Amino acid sequence: MNLNELIRKRQEKKPPRIVIHGIHGVGKSLMASRSPKPVFIITEDGLTNIEVDHFPLAKSLDDVWQYMKMLIDEDNEYQTVVIDTLDWLERLIFKQVCLDKGVKSISDIGWGKGYIAAMDHWEHFLKGLDALRGKNKGIILLAHNEIKTFSPPDSDEYDRYQIKLDKRAAAIVEEWADLVLFANFKTYVTKNGTKGKATGSGERVLHSDNKPAWRAKSKYDIPDELPLDFGALMDAINGKTTTTEEN
Repeated sequence: MNLNELIRKRQEKKPPRIVIHGIHGVGKSLMASRSPKPVFIITEDGLTNIEVDHFPLAKSLDDVWQYMKMLIDEDNEYQTVVIDTLDWLERLIFKQVCLDKGVKSISDIGWGKGYIAAMDHWEHFLKGLDALRGKNKGIILLAHNEIKTFSPPDSDEYDRYQIKLDKRAAAIVEEWADLVLFANFKTYVTKNGTKGKATGSGERVLHSDNKPAWRAKSKYDIPDELPLDFGALMDAINGKTTTTEEN
């Protein structure tokens, strides 16, 4: 084998691995339902009034593994697999860890060992997603978020929106993803003296750039802010410029 046989001139183009976290009711599931030929694996009953193909509600971790295996092993027309939501998937993972360890609560397993044991399931989950992506299927992971205090080593602590998961799980999911997007209602702050007043138009947006106020990341060269619209997101990934100001 020589140098020319080893070097690859172009990166193989694969469907994106997308994580979207946002406040309740912002429209994450609706946006994901507008992706190409989606199928939902639901861990919470959150598809009210959304007409989209989905598996029965996963009530155990084995249900999730079964649904993923069917999509991997059996020929199907689906182009996008949506997990709705990660934080309810985590509940199923914790439930399985408790069953494995013979305890009622994951906190009953001392010294954080229960949360460490959960990481084996998260790694198995991500490997399954990679297998689905190997079938040329896009991946969208939806999650609620929470406001947590972050204490950086080089500045004062501050509050920020982040994925509502144990910190170990959040870290491995964020590292795996190509995009971690924060979905929120757009707000405008007007100042009257020293006080600020927040107002909103109901406009829903995606943030792709990591900020002190929220966790986000992008491996693509896309705008920091986009409409909460799957078509607009894919346009940005493919090099078309669509901004919230234009919509």
